[in-house]
Amino acid sequence: MVFTHQLKIDTTLGFLYVSFFSMFLGFFAWYRGLSLGGVARIGQVQLLQPFLTILASAIFLGEHLTFGTLSFAAGVIICVALGKRTQINATP
Repeated sequence: MVFTHQLKIDTTLGFLYVSFFSMFLGFFAWYRGLSLGGVARIGQVQLLQPFLTILASAIFLGEHLTFGTLSFAAGVIICVALGKRTQINATP
């Protein structure tokens, strides 16, 4: 494979930052949190990630929250709530 574009320094530094801090060091904090609080309880925090991403993009990036985005987010919350309330009979 031949690359025809030169990498800029800001692109390279951005890639290294995401690779090292976000991915590598983030795993240590995440697994430490899982060990302290329990996988079943702390793992549920990951379910909030799409909603926090929507909120953060509106606050920090100035993204507009459309009716479609908010309605799908509400739909997901409703589906999860209904799923939690539904009783499932376990069969041996």
